[in-house]
Amino acid sequence: MTQPKLNGQGLMAALCAAATWGMVGVFVRWLPGWSAFAVLAGRFLVATVAMLPILFLAPSVRHDLTRSLRTPPIWWLSLPAIGGYVLGTTAFQIAPVGEVTLLFTTSPLFIIAYKYVVRLDVKRSEGFGMLLAMAGVSVIMLPQLSSDRAVSWETLAGYLLALGAAGSIALYTLWFNAFAKQNIAPKPINVVFLTCLLGSILSFLCAVFFQASIEIEIDRQVVLVLLGLGILSTALPFLCYTVAAQRLPVLLTTAILLLEPMFAVLFASVALQEIPSLWFGVGSVLVFWGLLSIAGFASRW
Repeated sequence: MTQPKLNGQGLMAALCAAATWGMVGVFVRWLPGWSAFAVLAGRFLVATVAMLPILFLAPSVRHDLTRSLRTPPIWWLSLPAIGGYVLGTTAFQIAPVGEVTLLFTTSPLFIIAYKYVVRLDVKRSEGFGMLLAMAGVSVIMLPQLSSDRAVSWETLAGYLLALGAAGSIALYTLWFNAFAKQNIAPKPINVVFLTCLLGSILSFLCAVFFQASIEIEIDRQVVLVLLGLGILSTALPFLCYTVAAQRLPVLLTTAILLLEPMFAVLFASVALQEIPSLWFGVGSVLVFWGLLSIAGFASRW
């Protein structure tokens, strides 16, 4: 029996999402003194404003958005998307970045757990690929993990929030894929616009209520960083990921995000002069090997 080919556009979109989301850490490092919610509010606001010209200059897109806002799917999809950003941002506030980044990549495990719950078959190549990819991510993040300190309750809460963010991403992917199969999925740009709009409002409110004072200096460098963060690392990757969720199997879509730590390390080595360790090469090989195994299974799913 001939295997159906993977959707090339969906695969490229997922890779683009992993690469551009991997730039977030660099942009955040260029915003010293900003709280997590202030950063989140800024990136969501920039992403929303960046999409406005498309909506205003393309009447068909604007009318389709208006139509989509009257249907439940777009609102349902925005909930786990916003939840993932909020939970993830809060996790970065109270737990080490390395551990949080590692836990973000566990979304495929939630997909496998879902398949077990609904009694779907989990193939050997799927499980083998996931073990390899997760092992590779762990090896990449190994130099950043701390083993000589006790874990506080605050840090433990950060871990749980990071896992919640990974679960939210998995839920978003499952829902979008299900809506796409029923031909009721809204267009990716509509979901991204609504999510960014609601996310900017929610993040701003959180920044106001959870901070005693907000003192942020805006200069040319800050504006450029926010533009990059909002467009290159928010609107673009979220749009690409939504396209991928519509065209690829759910497990492969989430598994490709395992490449995000690899891109993050590469960007940091160039922009921040943070040279990766030898573990990076070993982990990268394991991640690619695992993804190839998963892709081989996904093409038959």
